[in-house]
Amino acid sequence: MTTNALSTPTLPPLAPLKGRVLCVDDEPNILRALSWLLRRDFQVVTAASAREALGLVRQGDFDVVISDQRMPEMSGVEFLSEVKLMAPRAMRILLTGYSDMQSVVQSVNDAEVFRFVNKPWDVVELPQIIAQAAEIARQQEALPPPNLTHPEIAGERLPKILVLDEDESTHSAVELSVGDLAQIVHVTSPVDAFRLLEDEEIGIILSERKLGTMDLTHLLCLLKRKHPQIVSIVVTASDDSNLICRMINQGQIYRFITKPLKAGSLRLALKSAIAKRSELLENPSLLERHQVPEVSMEDKQKFENSMNFPVDREIPKDGERPTENGVMNRLGGFFRRLFAS
Repeated sequence: MTTNALSTPTLPPLAPLKGRVLCVDDEPNILRALSWLLRRDFQVVTAASAREALGLVRQGDFDVVISDQRMPEMSGVEFLSEVKLMAPRAMRILLTGYSDMQSVVQSVNDAEVFRFVNKPWDVVELPQIIAQAAEIARQQEALPPPNLTHPEIAGERLPKILVLDEDESTHSAVELSVGDLAQIVHVTSPVDAFRLLEDEEIGIILSERKLGTMDLTHLLCLLKRKHPQIVSIVVTASDDSNLICRMINQGQIYRFITKPLKAGSLRLALKSAIAKRSELLENPSLLERHQVPEVSMEDKQKFENSMNFPVDREIPKDGERPTENGVMNRLGGFFRRLFAS
């Protein structure tokens, strides 16, 4: 007589962890919340202070480092700037729960943050952002420390800097600051800028965020998605930290410079951009670290609407009706390629 033994159910194997993540915050409840949210997909290590976290970074190899901005010993910006030097391969994410223009701009200039995440975070979106960052980091081999000296580029073709601003003082300041290091191309109209981008090999864009009533925010984000090798610097008089965070998250803007421009800080920013451009050309795999999300159809439409104003009236041919040409119509081919998925 034979008996049918009950078979033991076979459980599916656990999915491999997506990366090693260091979470830094001085509030224990925040660290617990992050651990519970992320531990299913990531190996999570926590630290309650920047000093403790720096010790962990020295000992271990992390794919992603997440830091709160407001901590007692050291700000998140200062901490992530140290991480950038100690572990350049690690992707850096800043948690912020308040608006602080100075710290936001500084984090771009010093720590090169990959993404800003506002508290309270979205429990679906945050793991996705970290997974993307971890995948990018794991694709990179050990990276050398960043070049902090920004040496003069000798024996190479000078990079081209496109300056887009209606303010003549901006054009003069750029010439004075780095006219010896780059070819400066001056335009005051987005129409001329877009034509140059189609025909010229532009390495760096320095652009005012707004030209008259035209907001170039969405354009700069679209350009970065289509041309990740271009290094973008935005000149702005705005103190809207939420806007700056969005431009970093969606457009990976390399530097923000506030008006009035200061010659010393402008030269440092532009020399840094030149060095970054050279670094990206020498090692194209680094472009992965500057990925930006796809711009939503709503944002594309907002930008298109802002551009669709008449710039001139064409002289009609015999038998034709006069038509007004907007920027979008005149540069339709450029924008079709820009908006194409």
